[in-house]
Amino acid sequence: MKSNLHVISVGSAEECNTIRDALLQRHHSRLSVVATPLDLGAIPKQESFDIAILHHTLSKRGLRNASEYIRHRWPRAKILVTSAEAEILDDPLYDESVLPGLPLESLLATIAQLTGRQQ
Repeated sequence: MKSNLHVISVGSAEECNTIRDALLQRHHSRLSVVATPLDLGAIPKQESFDIAILHHTLSKRGLRNASEYIRHRWPRAKILVTSAEAEILDDPLYDESVLPGLPLESLLATIAQLTGRQQ
């Protein structure tokens, strides 16, 4: 049996819906959604995440704040940034960057690669 994949999506509702749609194709996945990096602090302490997806709708400062917070609070979580800008953050603040609007199949493959879990 596959273990649950717990994903947190940070950014606009529209972008989070894309992630939700991709994860609906995957069994054993849970998605938590927050609109801003400030909302990360409201997540219960017992929660853990396998991957955080930060959307291009966040400002560069918002991306940095979210990445730093996630690295500190959930150090095992992988961070995937959707951005059209090269080198949006320092390398240690994220694990992978993809273009916004990536096809769902490619998004799922990237998530699987980062987390080491099959789709």
